Amino acid sequence: MSIVAMSETVGSGGTEIGRALAAALGWEFADREIITKAAESFGEGVRELKHATEEKPTLWERFRQSQRRYMTYVEAIVLDMAARGNVVLVGRASTVILGDVPHVLRVRVIAPERTRADRIERQQGLTAAAALDYVRDADRDLAARVRFLYHLDWEEPLLYDVILNTERLSVAHAVAMLRERLASYPLTPTDAARQALRDRGLVATAQAVLLANPVTRSRPISVTGTGGSIELNGRVETEDERQAAEAAVARIPGVVGVRNGLVVYAGRAEILAHGQFRHGEERSWGGYGGGWYEREHSEEQQRERDRNAR
Repeated sequence: MSIVAMSETVGSGGTEIGRALAAALGWEFADREIITKAAESFGEGVRELKHATEEKPTLWERFRQSQRRYMTYVEAIVLDMAARGNVVLVGRASTVILGDVPHVLRVRVIAPERTRADRIERQQGLTAAAALDYVRDADRDLAARVRFLYHLDWEEPLLYDVILNTERLSVAHAVAMLRERLASYPLTPTDAARQALRDRGLVATAQAVLLANPVTRSRPISVTGTGGSIELNGRVETEDERQAAEAAVARIPGVVGVRNGLVVYAGRAEILAHGQFRHGEERSWGGYGGGWYEREHSEEQQRERDRNAR
């Protein structure tokens, strides 16, 4: 149940190598399919998700929660596909998302800038200058996106197990090298590693489901999980929101149970009016219930009147 995660530079041929490797191994392959699955699963547009994973974020986007939400959707799909095993994943920061998974082979596919520009020029019918600009812009945008989301330099060699320079390396030769690497050093996961990856996938999917739901999207809900059981913690404003969060997570395939630790916390207006919050049912909170505040406030006013009278 091994996994290959690949990072490619534009024009390096990484997608072609990944697709050919998956075919040779009889494994699943996903590149842009990751975006399509995320869009279908969480109700977002393909264009928005593609931008969120491939292009340089604008200054305004750095402060928008939607960018993080889109990446949560993509990460959930990457982790879900990886948890099933025997898959080749190309791009979408899969080498970063799966960087600490012991049974993942992390591959970087590169080629000199001029070589890649020549390939783009032939493939897309661009001028030499336009093709070179295209390659440089793509490199800059992807590097900026990875720095923004993961605070990493995607060119750092230690992020990868294998680096392939395709300047003089054919797709067939690259596939042969990767198959030999997989055969020589099998990445066979332990039961614990499998379960840990499944749990990560379920937690990521739960986070994505809660963000995709307009009822729970803006609530500060944390998600943890182990052994297929998911735990929710944080605050919501109504019991309906609390139940909606639990129901949405419980429907995720693979989730065997949900521990709902969400606290129903009254909004500011309700706190001022009633001085209480609810966790399943109403109860006093922080001393503001039961008239304590009113008595203290009244007594303070009386003391002030007495001082003025003297």
